[in-house]
Amino acid sequence: MKHSRKKTTNFWCALCMLFLCVNYLYSQTGNVSGTVLDKNNEPLIGASVQVEGTTRGTITNVMGEFSLECTPQDKLKISYIGYITQVIAVNDQKQLTIVLQENAKALEEVVVVGYGVQRKSDLTGSVSSVKVGDAVKTMPVANVTDAIQGRLAGVSIISSSGAPNSSATIRIRGINSFSADVGPLVVIDGFMGGSLNSLNPSDILSIEVLKDASATAVYGSRAANGVILVTTKNPEKGKTKVDYSGYVNLKTPYKLPSMLSPGQFARLANDFRTEMAAVGAPASFPEYTNDELTAFDNGTAGYDYIGNIFNSMALQQVHELSISGGNESTKFLFSGSYNKDEGIVKSSWSDRVNYRLKVDTEVFKWLKAGINIWGDYAKSQGPRFSQYRGVLIESLIYPNTIQPQDADGNYNNKSLIGPQYNPIGHIKEVNRDGYATNSFMQGYVDVTLFKGLVFRMLQGFSFSNSLGLNTNGPKSYAAWQNGVTDAGANTTTGSSWINSNILSYVKEFNENHRINATLVFEQQKFDHFLLKGNGTGLSSEDVGHNNLAFLQQVTASSESSTNTMLSGLARINYVLFNRYMLTASVRRDGSSRLAKQNWWENFTSAAIAWDVKQESFMENINFLDQCKIRLGYGETGNQAVPAYYAYTEYEAKRDADQKLILSQKRLGEPNLRWERSNQFNGGLDLGFFNNRLTATIDVYQKLSKDVLLEIDNPLYTGFPKKFVNSAHILNKGVEVTLGADPYVSKTFSWNTNLTLSNNVTTIEKLADDKKYITLGTTFEDLFYRYILNERVGTIYGYESLGVWKTSELADAPAGTEAGSYKYANLDQSVGNNITAEDQTIIGNGQPTFNWGWTNTFNIKNFDIAVFVIGYHGFDIYNFTAQERLKSLSPDPAWLNRWRPDNENTNIRGFVKTPNFKTSSSQFVEKGDFIKIKSLTAGYSLPQSLLQKLHLSKCRIYVSVQNPILITEYSGIDPEVTLKDPLKPGIDYGYYPNGRNYLMGINVAF
Repeated sequence: MKHSRKKTTNFWCALCMLFLCVNYLYSQTGNVSGTVLDKNNEPLIGASVQVEGTTRGTITNVMGEFSLECTPQDKLKISYIGYITQVIAVNDQKQLTIVLQENAKALEEVVVVGYGVQRKSDLTGSVSSVKVGDAVKTMPVANVTDAIQGRLAGVSIISSSGAPNSSATIRIRGINSFSADVGPLVVIDGFMGGSLNSLNPSDILSIEVLKDASATAVYGSRAANGVILVTTKNPEKGKTKVDYSGYVNLKTPYKLPSMLSPGQFARLANDFRTEMAAVGAPASFPEYTNDELTAFDNGTAGYDYIGNIFNSMALQQVHELSISGGNESTKFLFSGSYNKDEGIVKSSWSDRVNYRLKVDTEVFKWLKAGINIWGDYAKSQGPRFSQYRGVLIESLIYPNTIQPQDADGNYNNKSLIGPQYNPIGHIKEVNRDGYATNSFMQGYVDVTLFKGLVFRMLQGFSFSNSLGLNTNGPKSYAAWQNGVTDAGANTTTGSSWINSNILSYVKEFNENHRINATLVFEQQKFDHFLLKGNGTGLSSEDVGHNNLAFLQQVTASSESSTNTMLSGLARINYVLFNRYMLTASVRRDGSSRLAKQNWWENFTSAAIAWDVKQESFMENINFLDQCKIRLGYGETGNQAVPAYYAYTEYEAKRDADQKLILSQKRLGEPNLRWERSNQFNGGLDLGFFNNRLTATIDVYQKLSKDVLLEIDNPLYTGFPKKFVNSAHILNKGVEVTLGADPYVSKTFSWNTNLTLSNNVTTIEKLADDKKYITLGTTFEDLFYRYILNERVGTIYGYESLGVWKTSELADAPAGTEAGSYKYANLDQSVGNNITAEDQTIIGNGQPTFNWGWTNTFNIKNFDIAVFVIGYHGFDIYNFTAQERLKSLSPDPAWLNRWRPDNENTNIRGFVKTPNFKTSSSQFVEKGDFIKIKSLTAGYSLPQSLLQKLHLSKCRIYVSVQNPILITEYSGIDPEVTLKDPLKPGIDYGYYPNGRNYLMGINVAF
């Protein structure tokens, strides 16, 4: 009992002591206040102040001040973007003054500028950059172009098709050529002429885009259309690391065009017969009976063509795997990806495999070497889509009262008003495959001659092969159209070799002088071979293209070309007093594509910059952190002249006796020379509030001269056309990039970036004092004219005035029927007759303004991203809508057609002579659109859980791509109408983009 009492006494004594200790510690807890400053004693707004090891924290106010409850035992962790993080022990302090030191690495951030790197602060040219890892995180994609769309001012990236394995259309600061290649030069780790499709997006570290000529001139005759520099990820030393990323994508169509039901269309067909008979036209098809109408209405008859060419849900799966590691001397990185994509249109699909191996080794301190191998293999298939009479347009105009096939399995290739191929034949009779292989190999050696002077030799090879196979059996569109079956096998093989020798010298003599100089000697060779085999008269559809010898008549042809380039470059970047900057370069290119007297050309550039913020008179402007003014001028070229066009070409033919004869195919043009572009650029770089708000503004003018045109030849030559350097194209524009971190704390941050681009491309000169020209011979070309002093993309045709009313026939041309189309008589011809002279400008398909807006939110372990784009100031010629109204179809617009009791309409009536014109303003629509391209939400597992799972990273995410489209355009997808920069804004029944639902994971071991 006594022992028990002693225990109780001890317990209460201990409890009292514990209470006193807790009370003492509590009494020591209190508010600690402080100010966070930079080295100039200016307040840092929004700096994070965190009690280390806890979730307690705050951020500084506009005066750099904070207040936080803590104990003497606590430690405060203070961090800010661009500054070194500090950890401060509280102890007994109640008021703290913390000065953060600038992070030298952040201040000396470098960007790739071609044949080397420069400090970002030393740039004089217009260069846009994007970290691809961040872009892919906000928008998971299998092609990097989709991820960087809208993130680079002055760079227009169009998702030109929703078809699997399709490529985006990329243009930098407008269009510079009519005939030569108008796409930018892609440089991957120094290898010129690469393809963005050949890379796995997860392998790319960053993309820099050189836009103005002072930056692009280092690539001379290949840089007129801008340069995209791709830097892939480098191996890192350490234990072997395995990364896996994958997602599943469920794809659906945006929307399906509105259609009449089978019952509605059947009644329209009956009205068509009645109304055509009333104007004296013969009725050439049967009338639907009441029993047939009942069957259409209750769903026992009729067929939904538009619904049956699209998949209600298509599946795509993407898997990426990388393995990296190494020691102090040798590091490696191997990656591979697999992309299996089922299109939203039936019978369209693709399989793609990408691979990459990169090895870097340090042989000695002064000698480094490495190899970089990458490539891809793809197989794809798809129905006839964007050509004349493609599957989309056919499914919109074919009567949905007729079944696809008869009882014997033959396609019903006849509509109510004449022969028409059945749309389902396009889907089921697809026997054409495309194969493509691209391989790139690159090796380098770096030799440090002495401190600051490095010699690098790059040796690169590329090999490409594409194979197209097709068999058109007796039920195919080709056999129905041409009356014969056929098959073909076409293969293209290409290879290139490049050797670059780069000597670079980087030296900072003292705080006042900094120099970065580069010398380059470069050689390139390109080989191309094409082999075509085609035949008609299948003896076996199963054999088809697999053995063309089985066809009744076979033809074969081949062609080969080789061209070479030799180049030299000198460039210098000089910085004085850390605020005055000069960059100058000169490049000399020689190309065998041109006639000998025009082989060589020089391309020069110069740019200056002034960092005004570094001046003493700016010291007291505390809210401004950067103010740099840039001015630049440069010359670039476009050497993509078709091979051998400077020389006369002969072709081999057989005469009636099958003897071989040679005949001239094309006259040579020995005066062909490079297209040249001269560009001025003015820029302003601004930073505010410790660079939490940044702005970059560029204004430019680019004049492309000696642009190639195909013009008429004198008749006595016997050749109708020839190429000459004659046209001028002018691009003017303004670009703005805004970036901000409106809120940053330990548990929540918001980053937003906005790019704004305005570009107008006009034609300043044409050949032989012509006022306009037309380009090409395709059907789309009929809708465009290239007019002097007008914008590229001008849509030309007749001005629609609706339809002729009965009361207006006295003023109409002779023989006009009420209900036929009415057009403006612009030349005021007698009798109101409409001729070709009445055509005028009815629209323009070139957007004048586009933008992209990215918002990223991080909430503890969650991340949310919203990505939006917009294109404005352009028109679309809705050829698809025109085809639906050209003849009887299940188009609801026919319900508002002209009738004697409905004359206030612009839809023609069922009349004998509708007076239909190929190109009319009736079908020109406003194309402006805003798309939410991606909504993505992810969750990253906390570090404590990762350690238990033996993982270094694990993020799970969901994403919706293209969820919302805001537009007045009546078609499916206005974006795909911009796929052709020379003929933008025409809806020719293109493969539309879809709406995608993704679920994925990123994990590292």
